[in-house]
Amino acid sequence: MDVDRKRTVIDRAAVLLRPWAVAFAGLLLMRALLLAQSSVPAQQPALILLADAMTALALVLLRPVALPSPWPIVVYAPLIALVYHLAGTHAEIHGSFFRLAHFIQALDGEFLSSTLSWHFFGYFPLYLTVASGWLFALTRSVPSSLQPSKLRRRPTAVLLLGLLAGYYLLTPSPTHPSNNPLLATAVQIPGAFWRASARDEESILVVPDAETDPVFFLRDQSGQARSARPNVLLILVEGLSGAYLPSVARHHGLAPDLALPELDRQLQQYGFQVFPNAVSMQRQTHRGTYSALCGDYPRITTSVPKMTLVASAGAPIECLPRVLKDAGYRTAYVQAAPLSFMDKDVFMPLAGFEEVVGRAELDALGVPSEGWGADDGVFLGAAFEQIRALQAGNRPWFATLLNVATHHPFTHDEVDTGPDAVLIRRTRAFELLTQALAELLRKLQQEGVLDNTLVIVSSDEAGGFQQEGNLREMLPNNFGMMALRMPGKGQWPQLAPAETLVAHMDVAVTVLDLLGLDDVSNMIGSSMLHNPHRRPRGLLFGDTYSARSYFLYDHGELVACDETLLRCQTWHFDPKRMFGTLVAADTTARLGLSARNRIVGEASLIRDVGVATVDRYRVAPGTITRRRAYLGGQKMPITDGDVLEVTVEAQALPEDESTLREGNLRVVMLDGGNGDLLEEREIRVQGTYPLTTKLLLPAPKRPVKVDVDLHWEPDDDRDELAVRSLDVRRKPDPAARRDEPPAPATAERD
Repeated sequence: MDVDRKRTVIDRAAVLLRPWAVAFAGLLLMRALLLAQSSVPAQQPALILLADAMTALALVLLRPVALPSPWPIVVYAPLIALVYHLAGTHAEIHGSFFRLAHFIQALDGEFLSSTLSWHFFGYFPLYLTVASGWLFALTRSVPSSLQPSKLRRRPTAVLLLGLLAGYYLLTPSPTHPSNNPLLATAVQIPGAFWRASARDEESILVVPDAETDPVFFLRDQSGQARSARPNVLLILVEGLSGAYLPSVARHHGLAPDLALPELDRQLQQYGFQVFPNAVSMQRQTHRGTYSALCGDYPRITTSVPKMTLVASAGAPIECLPRVLKDAGYRTAYVQAAPLSFMDKDVFMPLAGFEEVVGRAELDALGVPSEGWGADDGVFLGAAFEQIRALQAGNRPWFATLLNVATHHPFTHDEVDTGPDAVLIRRTRAFELLTQALAELLRKLQQEGVLDNTLVIVSSDEAGGFQQEGNLREMLPNNFGMMALRMPGKGQWPQLAPAETLVAHMDVAVTVLDLLGLDDVSNMIGSSMLHNPHRRPRGLLFGDTYSARSYFLYDHGELVACDETLLRCQTWHFDPKRMFGTLVAADTTARLGLSARNRIVGEASLIRDVGVATVDRYRVAPGTITRRRAYLGGQKMPITDGDVLEVTVEAQALPEDESTLREGNLRVVMLDGGNGDLLEEREIRVQGTYPLTTKLLLPAPKRPVKVDVDLHWEPDDDRDELAVRSLDVRRKPDPAARRDEPPAPATAERD
């Protein structure tokens, strides 16, 4: 009996072992092709072998149902080849596998027509041939006397689900190149479906009673009075990383595979100050551009971008171009690519740009284009003409430029098909960008435009890079670029020390600080002008390609998490050399899970828009001073018989930690149409603890749309108030309900 039982166990093990070996060998061949295509060095070999081994086991468990005969190979082989090819292409360009949550965006017609080219499909036939071979061998690998139908379905399903769950917990993230593309794609399916259905509602999913840290939502400006109002030119370079500048790479002790010494020299020649510790807050153009223009966090997790949400709502938003427009500036946005991709054709006018120019408008002007749009020499030449037209007016102006030729597939006249083809094309694209940018600056200087223009050169996102070592430790996809040049003539304030940590969302508050507009808008960030009273800051950023979220304290601490915020690792770094000195620490993450969820949830709210329903309006956190109120802008309709329930959570922030935090917080309800005062309440804030209060504001005797603003009157003028949350709800007036006649007896019986 024991002999028969042992023989049965051995036979069943053989049922799994032999096909597993076939599948594992086939996946190793696919891995070899993947490494050759992506040119990404093999990292964590043990994890690679484990990932492919677990994937082989999953395929064997699925085989009885999914591959009972060779015929389904006609469908499966092309599908597997496509998954591997997409993973290799994404790793080749971005250093990580693709996110399934981006699939819908990747199917956009503009994206497909502009991105696909002949070299895109180079490895697909190889993947198809190898996949067909080992799939066919898999169907023949089990003797007829030992068919897997003997395997029980329920235990097999449980084992398969456990395998997927274990795989997800073991791997750093679903898109890390050490994963197997097939299993990494499978574990993304639940999250991809959830994100496809979630829109602005997900940002309400915060933890209301959790501890949080207001340093992530500060606004820090020098507050010095300004009399002159210079022009402002913001140049966003597609995919530029600060690491590409040799001086910045040396500062951090890094050696990226892409170097742009001529761009480094040009910036120095024209007097730019480069900030080597510049954080690119997210991947994808619409996330970084939104953050720079609106003084706000982008969506940190892989969810619907804020630019898309604003465009879908169709309501104006108070971003930098709108504030400058209201201050008398002409505003223009010019990009080389089509405006419809990522909804910029709708968003940019809502953000306050009077003139919005994209590929179609440039085509109408006779500007030739190819692929995504005009090459950088032609584009920046056309952009100069737009600037010249702005300069001819009698008002100061704000212009934002975004090129596209440094975006994959990096089209230009020179074509290379070798193993380093993408790197060669990418390097050449940035070299051409350098020449075009130098020519633009030369023309602007020759025309005298630089004499009275603040110029900011940044990136929409960091393009990433490769070098020896663990890529995740160096945040290659968040290594941003930031360079500022003050106007050439006149007396202007100093910039902050070059080693200051800066980020995308600092652009807007820096411009407002320079123009003396520190008392308007609810934007957050830290000005890049010199400020002797600069506060320590926290910064939240993410990498949607690698499914990572980061909580940074500028004193030298980083909490790195996956997008679930469940698995986190603390890192320490030299505050002056952030990207080159990251060292893993054994300490527990400073922020607990509930605090992490709350901070990410609050950052998901759109500043000045928040999350609104018919009866509720929740706004994003921020800071207010005696000069700068929190401007609600809710426009919430109420009528006689309603009441507003206003919940405020706030915390006073003194200039000195030893001083007592005291002041009066005024909650003001205004007529959203004419600004008339309707109701007001005053709350005394004392002590070092956060204050949470709930109050009722009665509705006026007429239907009206109301705004709820917050004003801060500190006992010490230097004190700020951190508004941790402001929640406004419309409810029936309890007093009015008490005056109603009793309900009929029949209603009570029902």
